[in-house]
Amino acid sequence: MATIKDIAERVGVSTCTVSRYINRKIVVKEETAKKIDEAIKELDYHKNYMAVSLKTRSSKIIALVIPSLKNVFFAEIADNIASRLEKKGYSMITFTTDNNYEKEMETCERLLEVGVAGVIFMTKPFDFQNDDHLERLRKHNIVTLMINRNFEPKNYPSVSTDFKDGVQRATRLLIEKGCKNIGLIVGAKNHPQSDIYREPFIEVMQDSGFSPDSYHVKTCHFSPKEMEKVTEELLDDGVDAIFGISDFITLSALKVIEKRGFKIPQDIMLIGSGNTQFSELVNISSLDSRTDLLGQKGAEMLLALLEGKETKTFILVKPDIVERASTN
Repeated sequence: MATIKDIAERVGVSTCTVSRYINRKIVVKEETAKKIDEAIKELDYHKNYMAVSLKTRSSKIIALVIPSLKNVFFAEIADNIASRLEKKGYSMITFTTDNNYEKEMETCERLLEVGVAGVIFMTKPFDFQNDDHLERLRKHNIVTLMINRNFEPKNYPSVSTDFKDGVQRATRLLIEKGCKNIGLIVGAKNHPQSDIYREPFIEVMQDSGFSPDSYHVKTCHFSPKEMEKVTEELLDDGVDAIFGISDFITLSALKVIEKRGFKIPQDIMLIGSGNTQFSELVNISSLDSRTDLLGQKGAEMLLALLEGKETKTFILVKPDIVERASTN
């Protein structure tokens, strides 16, 4: 394995110069930078982050813990976080939990072994029980931050979408469009992410004078079969609009609606959440959770905490509503 010393000998500069250049602590002449970059490529040099951590007793590795990379929403946030961390010399490793509490606990044990500087968690597992595993990270001085996991100031620094505001506006939009029998599809029952959609949705429906039989809330665990099943149930209930907690859910609903021969938006209006690339491709209206700002604000807050700088520890990002053909 090539070392910094090998690169220095190849280029004809000191190991100190190469080390400081690689760690972005100095700016060297363009010609020297080019030679170092070429030597790194030719010698197939890779920075040993674990060795650096042991030597300096500090880590430049950040872990991102998410439910799944299959959901474009999480992937978009991850991309925004990684690009900002990279500019500050940090590397990001990603772990997936499949929304499983036990897997999240196991991941925390691995993080303690790896020796990361900080961890960002996105959303809570469906079967979440307590914060004991997160407290272990904090006791080991690992900076821990939440994205779309805490929707009010709590024990951990957090950046979240203001879903209450967004859900209220999206629900009112459907009512203003003339919808009189609206269905909402959320995630697991009693999950915070489900509650943050369900409560403002019901509040707006009731405040607008709708009786309980004029709106429906269905729960699912995001499996294709389950999402299609609850969509079938809503269609049997005669809904004229479906609001999904994610674009992933709304895409499944779209498939069932078209299969049943209904027209969008003439028969049924559709609105999703996330405003991912998929919603744009199939022309579905969506609550834009601002994945760009979630990633940006999350990375900035984490970096400030790592550097001991003063920073806000709770940020709510205002969502937008992007209207497309499914509500027009």
